[in-house]
Amino acid sequence: MKEQRPADFILRFCTDIIGLQSLHFGLWSDEFPRTIEGLKQAQEAYSLLLLDRIPAGAQTILDAGCGTGELTQKLVAKGYTVTALTPDPYLAAIVTKRLGNTANFALSKFEEYDTPTKFDVIVMSESCQYMSHHLTFPKARELLNPGGHMVISDYFRKNETAYYETVWTDKEFTFRTKQNDFEVVSVDDITDRTLPTLEVGNATYSKTILPTIELVRDLFAHVCPKFIYRFLKFALRKWLNLASDFLYVKQPEQFDAKRFKEYVDYRVVVLKQA
Repeated sequence: MKEQRPADFILRFCTDIIGLQSLHFGLWSDEFPRTIEGLKQAQEAYSLLLLDRIPAGAQTILDAGCGTGELTQKLVAKGYTVTALTPDPYLAAIVTKRLGNTANFALSKFEEYDTPTKFDVIVMSESCQYMSHHLTFPKARELLNPGGHMVISDYFRKNETAYYETVWTDKEFTFRTKQNDFEVVSVDDITDRTLPTLEVGNATYSKTILPTIELVRDLFAHVCPKFIYRFLKFALRKWLNLASDFLYVKQPEQFDAKRFKEYVDYRVVVLKQA
């Protein structure tokens, strides 16, 4: 059986239990209820915005960091020739099942993707932040046709902070684009319209996910022989402390919409290779 990581179980919870088709933020309108059903509507609106930002005349698209393949599927439906790319074996199984033979697929990190194929557009939907920053744009130039575009939708730190520390800062993103001769075609700041995603996430986490984890913990403590339970608590105390810090400190911080807006901007950026 293939080993699964914690992130895989989170993905399974979101897709199998909550019923989400993707994990990205939503683009909210006032008429969307602040619920999981509203989140699904907001995620659909988010995907439609990205589709609208594909430059006219484009034919071939690389969906770099394709997630569950939801956006790839929409791009295919619009008539584009699409290659979906992910480095995650668990996601790969989901994507290939979803897409069948309607799109090309590659299991690879973007920075290591080796192909003779060139693309008109590279789309990165909340994936750019996970790539090696110094390699992202040189690799994009290698994969793009002359005059090709990038559509990057992600959140960016306003300054160097520990908050979302893997995310690009505005300063570095601007520097890397200019360094690699990409010019900005358009920018949509959608920060305010993404914030309800965090509010719904926080409500789901605090009212459903965390109580479920605590219930399983308490059930285990009840059925497990006391001496084994004490031994496990002692033997795993370092891991349990880390888990407690994640569950009760770090994860709630990630859902803090006010803090998010203070430190981060969410933008959809269209770049053109000069």
